[in-house]
Amino acid sequence: MSPGEAVVVLEGVRARDAAGEEGRARGGLSGLSVALGAGVHAVLGAPEDGTLALAEVLAGRAAPLAGRVLVAGRDPLRSAATRARIGVLAVTPELPEGASVASCMSVALRARGAPASGAAALLEPLGVAPLLARRRASLSFSEARAVELSLALAVPRPLLLCLVEPFAEVAVPSAEPVRERVRALAAAGACVVLLTSSTVDASALADRVHVLDRGVIVRTEPGAGERLAASPGAASPGAGQLEVELHVLVHERAPDAPGARALAAALASAPAVRAGAWERGPAEAVSTLRIRAADREAAALAILDAAAREDVTLIAISSPAPSLRDVRAATALHLAAVRPHRPFGAPAIDGAAPLSGAPQGPVAVAAFDAPAPLGPPSRGPSAPGDAAAGGRLGADPPGADGSPLAPRATETGRHDGG
Repeated sequence: MSPGEAVVVLEGVRARDAAGEEGRARGGLSGLSVALGAGVHAVLGAPEDGTLALAEVLAGRAAPLAGRVLVAGRDPLRSAATRARIGVLAVTPELPEGASVASCMSVALRARGAPASGAAALLEPLGVAPLLARRRASLSFSEARAVELSLALAVPRPLLLCLVEPFAEVAVPSAEPVRERVRALAAAGACVVLLTSSTVDASALADRVHVLDRGVIVRTEPGAGERLAASPGAASPGAGQLEVELHVLVHERAPDAPGARALAAALASAPAVRAGAWERGPAEAVSTLRIRAADREAAALAILDAAAREDVTLIAISSPAPSLRDVRAATALHLAAVRPHRPFGAPAIDGAAPLSGAPQGPVAVAAFDAPAPLGPPSRGPSAPGDAAAGGRLGADPPGADGSPLAPRATETGRHDGG
């Protein structure tokens, strides 16, 4: 195939998975059209958005209800030669039949026309060679997925790798060999499709990130994640205002020494800081201060300046990774802004067309929920600034109900089994 040529093409594909209870559909595709070339493409979404349905049609394991799927110009469902060049990591392990892992690997290698003695060489790069001596029935869910991932990454002359959550519930000692192998295959001309609900996994490895929402790709962004949780276009008035979130770890040196409480008080009047909240850690040696601001760099400078003035010892300042909910919220802001102004007769925003006009700058979040705060629950309401429960700063209440701003859970790449 010539450089720049599409490896995978979907044209108006409608499909449903069978991952729900009793074989019912959990998600599906709604007229999806997209062309993907060589490189690493992350499809960011949940099973309910159709990620599993997409995996099934890409791997040639199910026929679409409408439209067509082509891999290197051929229908993978009808072409055994094409399927032989597709590496697949399914949502549930689908190892070849065999009493032992060694026999399963032998079946797979013989099907590829390779000697069975090469089984260990497939498992060693991922650090899972000890599994070769195990019985197939003794493997855990994550161990079986590790063996299947080894097989997928070793497909001869691959055209396509279709990997469902390759960094979740996979028993490999380190993810780095997986990333290295994926990058090498993509550089050699393969199209690698990662289907994941983790923004961390998507942005860390992919050249392009495609946001799948209810069966349609509504947005495409470059990898590295700087713009995943930023609205791709200017929001309309009243549609909402994007903010950045910073987590500040403060060392509590002594009960009478300046700490998070002093830093929060100093930042309450800082123009770069809109709102925030803080609380003591379980060991009471480290406190967490969470800040909301319009600009990450300006807020970080304000934090450093206030810490120097108040003699507060900082451990770290970090910006948490956006969640899938953040990405959806930011995309919804753009869609709400542009759809009412779409000229009559203009095409709707669907398919694979990327949304242009993404602002440059730091990771931003579109909305802040108020989940349970870190640490043990408080025994009752406490005044802002209380040393035991923490406090908040800024005139505006961080949460919709006036509760202190709670930390967002960090993405781990885990999924809910589908």
